[in-house]
Amino acid sequence: MAEEKETKKTSSKKREEVKVEKRFCTKCGKELKGEEKCSCEATTSTSAGVTINSDALLNTAKNSFNTITNVFKKPDTTITEEINKKDNTISIILLISLAISFAFYLMAIVSSSVKAVADATYGLTTIVTNDISYFKIFIYGILIYAIMAVIPMFAAFLIAKITKNNDFTFKKAFKLYTTSNAPLIFGFLGLAIIMLLNISLLNILGLIAGAIISVFCLFNFLLGFNKETKIREDRRSWALTSLIAVWVIIEIIALLVIIGSAGLDAYDKVNNNLPNYNDSWNW
Repeated sequence: MAEEKETKKTSSKKREEVKVEKRFCTKCGKELKGEEKCSCEATTSTSAGVTINSDALLNTAKNSFNTITNVFKKPDTTITEEINKKDNTISIILLISLAISFAFYLMAIVSSSVKAVADATYGLTTIVTNDISYFKIFIYGILIYAIMAVIPMFAAFLIAKITKNNDFTFKKAFKLYTTSNAPLIFGFLGLAIIMLLNISLLNILGLIAGAIISVFCLFNFLLGFNKETKIREDRRSWALTSLIAVWVIIEIIALLVIIGSAGLDAYDKVNNNLPNYNDSWNW
C-alpha cells in the first residue's frame, strides 16, 4: 500500500511539473516553449518604442522653440534656467539650428553677390560663377559658425578661470552662448530671405534689424556671464572688457584665416577658368 501511495504521489508531481512547463502568450494565446517570447509582444513593444520616441522628439522641438521665444520675453530667467539644467539636448539643438541658419544666410550672401557681379559685368562672369557649389558653401557655413561659436565659449571659460570662478565650467559657457544667441536663428533666416528677394529698402531694414538682434544677444551673453560668475565689483568691468577683447581678437584672427583661405581658393578657381592669352603668342 505504501508503494502504491508513493507511485501516485510521484505521478501527480510529474503532472504538476508538466503543467508548470507549459506557457501561453497572454495576448494571443500561443503556446510558448522554454524561454520563447511571442512575436506579437515584440511587435507591440517595438511600436510602443517608436511612439515614445516620436513624442519625445516632438516635445524636444517644442521646448527648443519655446526657449528661443522666451529669450525675447524673459531673457534673464530663460538663460539662468537653461544654464542650470543637467540636460544638454536643447543647447545642442540650438547650436545646430544656429549653424544651419547661418549656412543659409551665407548661401544667400553668395547668391546675391554673384547676381550683382553678373549684372555689373553684363553676364560676362556667368561662366565662372556657374561653377559655384552651394552645397560646399552650406557645409563651409556650418563649419565656420562652429568655429565662431567655440571662440566666445572659450573666452568666457578662460576669463572665468582667471577670475577664479571654478564653478563656471565649459558646459555652462556652452549653454550660455547657445541660449543667449538663440534669437539669431530667426535673424539669419530672415536676412537670408530678404537678401534673396533683393529689394533695396528691405535689405537696409534687414541689416538694421540684424544688428539690433546681434547687440541684444551680446548683452544677454555678457549679463548672463556676469550673473553666473562671482567677480568683485571693482574688477567686474575689467573682466567683461577682457572677455570682449579676447573674443574679438580670436574672432578676427579666425576670420582672417578663413577669408584668406577662401580668397586663395576663389582666385585659383577664377585663374584656372580664364583663357591663357600667353598661348596666343606661341606660333
